[in-house]
This record gives sequence, structure tokens and C-alpha cells, in this order.
Amino acid sequence: MTARIPDVEGLKQPQNDLDQGSLCTYPFPIEPWTVLGKRMPHNVVRWTYMRRKYLFERILGGLLLVLAAPLIAVLWCIVRLHSKGGGFFLQRRVGYRGKQFEIVKLRTMVIDAEADGKAKWCVKGDPRVTSLGRILRKTHLDELPQLINVVKGEMALVGPRPERPCFVVKLKSEISGYERRLSVLPGITGLAQINLPPDETIDDVRRKQYLDLLYIKQTNLWLDVRMLLATTMRLLGFQGEFVTRSLGLHRAIPDSLSAEQPKTRVGTTAAPVSNFKKLNRLVVSSEMHLIALKSPRSSDSGKLPANVPNAFTVDVEDYFHVSGFSDRITPRDWASFPCRVEANTERLLELLKEKKVHGTFFILGWVAERYPKLIKRIADEGHELGCHSYWHRLVYNMTPKEFSADLRQARVAIEQAAGTEVCLYRAPSFSITKSSLWALDILAEQGFRVDSSIFPIQRDRYGIPDSTSAIHLRNGIQQSIVEYPPTAWQVGALRVPVGGGYFRLAPKWLTQLAIDGARRSGIPAMFYVHPWEIDPKQPRVAGIRFMNRFRHSVGLSTTYSKLNWLLDHNRFSTMSDVMNHFDLPNTVTNTVPISPDSLELTQTA
Repeated sequence: MTARIPDVEGLKQPQNDLDQGSLCTYPFPIEPWTVLGKRMPHNVVRWTYMRRKYLFERILGGLLLVLAAPLIAVLWCIVRLHSKGGGFFLQRRVGYRGKQFEIVKLRTMVIDAEADGKAKWCVKGDPRVTSLGRILRKTHLDELPQLINVVKGEMALVGPRPERPCFVVKLKSEISGYERRLSVLPGITGLAQINLPPDETIDDVRRKQYLDLLYIKQTNLWLDVRMLLATTMRLLGFQGEFVTRSLGLHRAIPDSLSAEQPKTRVGTTAAPVSNFKKLNRLVVSSEMHLIALKSPRSSDSGKLPANVPNAFTVDVEDYFHVSGFSDRITPRDWASFPCRVEANTERLLELLKEKKVHGTFFILGWVAERYPKLIKRIADEGHELGCHSYWHRLVYNMTPKEFSADLRQARVAIEQAAGTEVCLYRAPSFSITKSSLWALDILAEQGFRVDSSIFPIQRDRYGIPDSTSAIHLRNGIQQSIVEYPPTAWQVGALRVPVGGGYFRLAPKWLTQLAIDGARRSGIPAMFYVHPWEIDPKQPRVAGIRFMNRFRHSVGLSTTYSKLNWLLDHNRFSTMSDVMNHFDLPNTVTNTVPISPDSLELTQTA
């Protein structure tokens, strides 16, 4: 397959276009929202990290170059002996802010591969690649000399891959915002290269562009370390998907990136929309309007007063429902597993009754249909009910039509069992991400008034790391919905999650530290737990990947005792009770659409 870039072969000497400084005017994309309080804006935090990263990587690159020099010398000799031409290959590439430099690689093509002066992408089975070159490319050993570019400060170890000038000029005109990837130093390896194969079409470039910008917005030390580990594992022969999922680097890419996105204003694009938007589904804007973190009854310091509780939430599902087991267990298999959700949930209810705590229970529709008496007991004991889908499918793996149907089926099952209205929602595995924000508008359209699905961290299956732990309003084109995200206490560039597997893995004092830290910044914490997490004797599922098994089983034997301790040291209540302290419309009894005018909002100009 050849590159679908019209007339790219006729483009020559585009340097004048690149040298005008129009490719990048700011080191990082400006965030569409600003967090209240004393926290430093994310773009400033990341730019500070990047400066330190570049210095460290130049030093590390120098050390790696010394270690790799003997291997590079041997490969250089082999390339010289194998085919006519030099051992190294120099080619002009576009780097930070459009500045051009010469990239150094081991030669993998025949000499004069572009003797006609026409630039061409290398495609699968390209006859210009030598037999030795194919081996070097497959093992990525041809990239080793780029450590020279790292030492010179022209490249980083991790970042978007640098492109040729002629391709940049054309791609800039074909893909909206393509130049934004030039806001950081290019890298030897990157999030796009770890997740996707080499480019062959414009659509391939769009998908990699999405991952490149995702890396720029999420960049942090832990992400860079994992990408370097992933690159090393790939060099050692491990399969790509195994590497990305085991290290939490797998990223879902919206189907809508196969076509160009419409612009909404300079520097931004509309939120990714599924191809199923032909159903006239409303699009949720990427704009975020934040509710002021300081409630009318907060102290002057912004710290929450003692009478404002934290939210205690339970995702009512069984051990075989979890997303980490979905590659081994499908809904057709659920009936063959012994159910333990009823007994485990009742044990949780007894603990909450003993501690005099009410919480919000997000019910799986499949559970509600099979155990209606359990759901009725939850409601009768004064707990708040929410919806956790019916089939526990990840939102971004569904179409809007499928999501809407699943939502209705689950809501009917829960409301029939409990006899109360359900207007709160939490997606399975927090799977409302940037690629599935359209789901918020469907929720609002079906009468849901509060969502708790956007985790402000980044993991392999979920997360929007540039979001916030604060309660805020998400505005669609015609409707709005309140977002109460799970808590991730921010310490500098680090975020410490609260609840679930993080609670089981971490010592209880760290969870308490995160809760206290969130409250000091004016954010009431949200804790979440699953009934199966207090069940260390649950059956073990065979054939599960090591990382998924570890995530599921770590800390099961101590969760109940830690939970008992946590309830003694904190004040918890339902989500609605917490939000009432912020003068939000009552999430249970209010049936009118939420108006932004009724909230104290802060938004950027």
C-alpha cells in the first residue's frame, strides 16, 4: 500500500515554510480549564518536568551511547560489507518547534533509494530495503545511532517520532493541529510507536497523532519509565499487545480518527465522535466548567469543614464480572460460575450498619435481575442506588446505540427491584474516557443527573489524567450532567488514587493521607470498593494474565480489616449528601435539567 498523500512526491525544499515559526507558538497545548486554588497549571507543571527530563536524558543518552558504541561499530561494518554504500544514513527531520536536524541511523536501504528526488514512505515489502535492513528494522537496531542526536539535544529518548520536512508540510495541511506534536523534542521511542505499526496511510498518521498529543498532555516520569521498559521488552522479542497491556500503556483510539475532525475554534477540535453519530446523538463538548471547590460554608483557607462528609461508594458486581477477566470469561459463561455477590454485599451492609454509614451502591443490572431482594434491602436500609450498566461492557467498546440499550435494560432491572428512581451512573472500569465522552450526553438525555466515571488518572483501560477530582459540571450542547469523580489526590505531578485495588495495594495510612490531602484542597474524597474485594476465598479463575491476576488478588485477605479501620477514622455518606453541601440540585428528588446558572462556576475566557 502506498501513502495517500496527494502530490507529496512533488514537494521539495519546504524549509521556508518551516522556518517561519508558524508550526508551534507555545511549548504545550493550553488547557481548556483552569483549576482553582494554588495548584500550578498543568502546562507549567509539565514544562518544568520536560526541562528536567531533557537534561537527564542527555546524560543517560551519553551513557547508553558509550555502552552501545561497540555494537554500533560492529553493525556499521556489517552494513558496509553487506551492500554498497556507507554504514550510516543521514536524513533531515523536523524537530522541536520546526527546527530541522540530521537524524543518524544505520543504513537499511540501497543507496540512491530516492534518486528521482521524490520522497516516499517506506511500506511493507518495500524493495528498497535490503535483506539485512529488514532484520535491523525488525529488531530496531538501526535506531541505535540516534543516541548521538539525544546527546546533541536534538532528540529525546521518549517523544513523538520526527518526520521529514516534506511530509510535515503536507500533513500539516491534511491533519488539523498536526504541528502541535512539534511542541516537544522528538524521541527515539514514543507512545504511538509502542501501540501502532508503521504509517502507511493518512489514517495511520491521524491515529499516531492522537497518541502523540496524548503523551504530550500526560507526560510524567512514570509514563516515560514504562515506555522505556516497553521498548526494551520489544527489543527482547515480546509481543506488542502483551507489552502495552502488562505495563499499562495500551490506549484506545477513537474510530472517528479515520476521518478528519471538524474545528470548533482555533487550536482545538471537536470531541471525538463515533461513526454512529448518524443516529443524531448529541456530542459532549470537551469544555469543562468547574464548580468552585470552595463551598459557601467552607473555611477561608479552602479546607473542607468537618461537617462535610466523604462519599462511600460500592460497585455491586461479582468476581467473574471484572474487566480484567473479560478475555477469558464472557457473559455467556457467567451462569457457570458460583455467585458470591449476594453474601459479600450483605457482609458489607452489616459492616456499614454497624458503623452507621450510608453509601451509594452502583448496581450491575445483571445482579439486580437475579437478586432483587438484595437490591431492595440496600434501598430499605437507606443507601443510595446508582447504575453500573447491565453487562459490564466497557463504554468505549460499545456504539452509542448499544450503550443506550444497555443503560435502559440496567435501569429497568434496578428500579423494578428497588422501587426507587435511579439517576446516578458509574461506567464499568471507569470507561468513560476522552474517546467516549459522547456517553455523558446519552446519560443526561435518559435522565441521569450525576456521573462518577471519569477517573483523573491514566491507566491502560481508563482515565482522563488532565481532569480533576473536584465535583464539576460537564456541559453538552443541550444538556449538562454533574461529574463526581473518584478521588486522586494530587501531590505535584503525582496523583494518589483512593479505593479499589489502590486501597488493597497501599498501606492504610497512605489512603488516609490522600483523603486528608484532598480535603485540605477543598475536595471531599470519594472512596469505592467492590463486594468481591472482601472475599479472599473466592474461586480462582484459570488462564488469567499475570498482571490482571495480580491486580485482582492483591490484598484481598486484609481488605475487610482495613475497611473497618477506614470507616472508624473518617466520616462517610452518600454522594447526594456530599453534593448537597455544595448547593447542587438534589440528585435524587430533582427531576428538572441542571442549569449552569444555578451553580457557582469558574470558566476560562
